[in-house]
Amino acid sequence: MSGNATNQDFTRRLHSNKCGSTRTLLPCEDWVMDALWGSWGAVGPPEKITQEAFDRDDAHLHRLVNLRPGQRADAADLWDYTQDLLYTEIQGPLLAYLLPFCLHGWREDLRGMSTEYGGFVEWFYLVLADRRIFDVHLNLEQGAAISEYMRRTIMEEIDDQRGLSFTGKTARPYRWVGALTTYGVLRPDADRLWSAWWNLDSAGRSIAAVQYISCLMYTEYENPVFAPWTGDHGGGPPCLWEFEGHLYENRWLQPNVDFLKGALTVQRVSDTLTRAAERLVGQPEYDMAVEIRDDIPLCIETLESRCIELPQLLEKSQKAGELLDWSR
Repeated sequence: MSGNATNQDFTRRLHSNKCGSTRTLLPCEDWVMDALWGSWGAVGPPEKITQEAFDRDDAHLHRLVNLRPGQRADAADLWDYTQDLLYTEIQGPLLAYLLPFCLHGWREDLRGMSTEYGGFVEWFYLVLADRRIFDVHLNLEQGAAISEYMRRTIMEEIDDQRGLSFTGKTARPYRWVGALTTYGVLRPDADRLWSAWWNLDSAGRSIAAVQYISCLMYTEYENPVFAPWTGDHGGGPPCLWEFEGHLYENRWLQPNVDFLKGALTVQRVSDTLTRAAERLVGQPEYDMAVEIRDDIPLCIETLESRCIELPQLLEKSQKAGELLDWSR
């Protein structure tokens, strides 16, 4: 079966599935995970655990392997498992069985459903950035299912965006911007995520577009959406090239960079901002969206510069301690 066929089947399951899942342990709001399990195929836990535990205590592996679809993994167990994956030889069949539980924890963190998985997610991103995970340990169908699941989860968060005025480090837009930016390091199809977002099929997608574009138009102290950073509360506009987790020496995959160089033009950004404002007529965010749209002529030089610079910043291998910034 091809990756495209798998994506089509996964999409069919997403549209046909309902909250009344036969998996009684599965939360209604995470029926998308049920679709992931369905697309995963007949994957069961391995009969024997050969995975070495990094700290030589394999109790977490036994707890994880006893999980069944729909159950939540303990965050500490998932954290321990990321260390096994990073620093010992990987048992492929165990990885294939446990990845959906890892993805569920990642989703709960991104969607703000739980705060307990944050530490695990920081290391999980580093695991997924290892090309051997997809090239050696997973087949094409499984890789495609992971991509689809992550894209749809990010789109869920984007669809739920509300508001065009934020102060402090806990502002919700940081979550989806960070996930979007990090996805470009992990999977080579960020164009599919970007295109689904910029079709502006929901108010949330339109609001998210205005949030993002404001970071391309304004300097930190002029941005009307994100109040400037302060020592007491943090904040400031999201950094559009900063990756989540422990991805200190990573960069966007080249297909994603190539896509963004063509997609991020002043004309396309301007058109998207105009359509977003039109989409928000009657919404509380409309007036601010129009104000930002009308500022395009005043911010055109900054916008032109940043549309060119952002792909360049994303394709640069980031290193710990190296500070990147806009030229203007």
